[in-house]
Amino acid sequence: MAQEFKNPKYIIVLGTTYSGSGAIFDYLNGRGDLYTPISEEYLLPILPNGLMSLEAISNKAFDPAITENAILNFKDTAYKLMNYWTSKIDKNDINKKLSLYKNAINEFIDEISSADYPMRLFWQELNKSKVEIFIDKINKFLGFKKNVKTRLIVSENELVLAAQKMHDKMFLPDSNGLPILLDQGGSGWNPVESTKYYSNCKTVIVTRDPRDQFAEIKAYKEGGSVNGFIDWYNEMQRRHKFIKNDNILFIKFEDFIKDNKNLTKILCQHMSISSSVSSKYQLDISKKNVGKFHQYLDKNEIFTIESKLSDYIRF
Repeated sequence: MAQEFKNPKYIIVLGTTYSGSGAIFDYLNGRGDLYTPISEEYLLPILPNGLMSLEAISNKAFDPAITENAILNFKDTAYKLMNYWTSKIDKNDINKKLSLYKNAINEFIDEISSADYPMRLFWQELNKSKVEIFIDKINKFLGFKKNVKTRLIVSENELVLAAQKMHDKMFLPDSNGLPILLDQGGSGWNPVESTKYYSNCKTVIVTRDPRDQFAEIKAYKEGGSVNGFIDWYNEMQRRHKFIKNDNILFIKFEDFIKDNKNLTKILCQHMSISSSVSSKYQLDISKKNVGKFHQYLDKNEIFTIESKLSDYIRF
């Protein structure tokens, strides 16, 4: 059984691509009694070369030939993500935090790096452009040696603990003791593994009627194959059935909209926060997103989804 926490340090909202998780995040964010360090999706655990990829290389995918490349790719991904935030968030707000975040990430990298035994590795040669190869030849001819790092990565358990420390260094200083709210701080498909990088967290996963979810993915993500979507949705539901964890709550988007008062109480009880706190969240706006498929899907698409995903039709 998962450990119980009376006062979660982190509250993580997860979805599965246009599943309606934004409504739950907006409700929580609009309360004013939670600390939201980033108004955009966090994503660092699940991005390619993010925390989950790094952990895999520290364990089942470990080999000294690739660890240095994994560390470099992780740092590059983390910095690119922060650059993305600066393009979306008020610069006066995010710029104050970036130095803190970068320091925490660099300290994390130092902590997970073990042996550093410089040597030339094949991937380094493979990734060089013709210009870089030419410059290397010139430097070798002139007797200049290039500083090369070949760091290894600590064990999986040590990496997870270091990631928890990293997040605390990033987010705790400005939280004033409030629970930290993160949007998409993990994977809605793999919530147990992707949220262990936070100490003391509670998670909510939002699912949605497949017709509306397909309509939005088709419109905004160019996912127009209805049969491909059905396979995708079935696989997501199959994985969800195996999740048994007291710190993870599943909420259906339509239930949250249509039975908002009751579902808000359930959500708040799970998060150990008061349900009597009012929120700036506008329920009427979210109501417009229920039944959108009528406007965007043709009759064949609707019939196909209703026939093959009948267990998940909500209204």
